[in-house]
Amino acid sequence: MKKLLVKSIVVALLMGSLVGFVDYVASVHGASKYDPPITAEEGRQLRELPIDKAEAAVASRRRILTRHEWVAESIGYSYFWRGVAEDSIVPILGVFIACVFMGRLQTRAGGAR
Repeated sequence: MKKLLVKSIVVALLMGSLVGFVDYVASVHGASKYDPPITAEEGRQLRELPIDKAEAAVASRRRILTRHEWVAESIGYSYFWRGVAEDSIVPILGVFIACVFMGRLQTRAGGAR
């Protein structure tokens, strides 16, 4: 039983993390960045404006990123990996439960060694 749990944990961590990564990247649509970036002072000024005026003020600097560009620019930041981790929780648990369930079925059937 201990061997089954260890194998299930390893498979769940690998497959669940992969599913979480793919899910997180696939969920991004219309990512953008501002060139040059918005400074802290500029951000404070923009917060005081109505939304339509703030958007108009920075519209010329906004650049839409493809998913590939977004991943390449975001992969080094902690928010990216935090999002991947959050999207991996359910897949990891699901794969772990499925592995344990299938292992127990094999053990009862006499097929496991």
